[in-house]
Amino acid sequence: MLSFLDSLKQVIADVKMSGGARIERSTPPPDVLQKLKEFSLQRIAETNAPEWTLLEWFTEGFFDEYVRVCWFHLRNLGISDNDLIYRVIAKVIESQLFSETHHWERTERDFEECLAFSLVNVWEQMGDEQTLIYTFARERWMIAWDYQKSCWKTTSLGALLLELSPVQAATFLLSIDTLFSTGEDDFHHISAEVLNELLHPQREHYDRPYRLTPLHQDRLTRLGILRDPNMYDPRRIELTPVGQIVLTRVLGKDNPLRDIASALIATEEIGDTFKSSAVEIKDVLARIDQSGLVDDANREAINTSVHLYQSGKYLASLRVVYPAIEAIINRRLIRAGQQPEQFKGVADKTRWLAQNGQIPPDVSNAIEIFTSRNKILHGNFAPPDEDDAFPLCLFVFRYLRRLLVEYR
Repeated sequence: MLSFLDSLKQVIADVKMSGGARIERSTPPPDVLQKLKEFSLQRIAETNAPEWTLLEWFTEGFFDEYVRVCWFHLRNLGISDNDLIYRVIAKVIESQLFSETHHWERTERDFEECLAFSLVNVWEQMGDEQTLIYTFARERWMIAWDYQKSCWKTTSLGALLLELSPVQAATFLLSIDTLFSTGEDDFHHISAEVLNELLHPQREHYDRPYRLTPLHQDRLTRLGILRDPNMYDPRRIELTPVGQIVLTRVLGKDNPLRDIASALIATEEIGDTFKSSAVEIKDVLARIDQSGLVDDANREAINTSVHLYQSGKYLASLRVVYPAIEAIINRRLIRAGQQPEQFKGVADKTRWLAQNGQIPPDVSNAIEIFTSRNKILHGNFAPPDEDDAFPLCLFVFRYLRRLLVEYR
């Protein structure tokens, strides 16, 4: 778990600093790919290949990605001869079509055989370690390709991940999966239904939830959610103690990390990318000194909240900053000719402001702020420790900055 998350964070940090590994965006030459397709189809036609091969490789489109990750791995090894690359990948294809009868000749003399043998795991996992992490990050919108600069860029989701603890990070990543998942047939993301089967297995599916694909099992094992199948019976599925904690949080009704992910995605879509908590807070402190929406009392409250946040007292910080945010919302309503007391609550107030063009929809839709506000102020919000309030606290400052930025 720790090594995978550390590698993931390192990739995101590298992307943030230097644009990442541009070669991860590259594709094999079209003529090499086409020749490999023709070779595969010919071998499938000549032999009794598994019936699912055509469906998976060509109808569902996995063949191109299998070839891409193998080509990229060989290029990373310094191999640029396309004829050699073709022959090596062709041997891997042979091994996949005839896995039960294929025998590797692993001799020092046959370099191509050795290369092909080393590529089998890359083919089956759809990448070496670096490619796996880039793919994982890209599919969860941690990083994205900047078409104008021709390099990778870090998104809001990736920037936030860098600040989370391991358990928070795993919860955040799987929460993103549940947001992006299109259902049980989604090859890239794990649905909430599958995660629920893991957390609450039914007797008839106890050994293997029927919708858990091998690729998803591998990803969950890397995240530390499942025990390594090589350490026990590979036909069984077992949650780790950390996995129990993470899945309980992911599937809980009150999951602030899921709400934060959803809001960050919406805000990113309109061009406001989260950089880091330090940058957000610095911007907040600069804006409250300049904004006519913030009076002296609320300016002092926000400064106090920031100090508490920086001291790790996240719940105390939330208790102080929420009233200040509501006061700013009230002032916006008054300037728009409305009486704040006529509204039922903060959500009703922001809904009116959004409908009348005073704030953007992404600010209005930050419902977690309003629901959490009541819990915090009435003492009902009691996470296990202060660290669990950190992402919600960070999100509140981002919302405050957005509120001040969008002031007209």
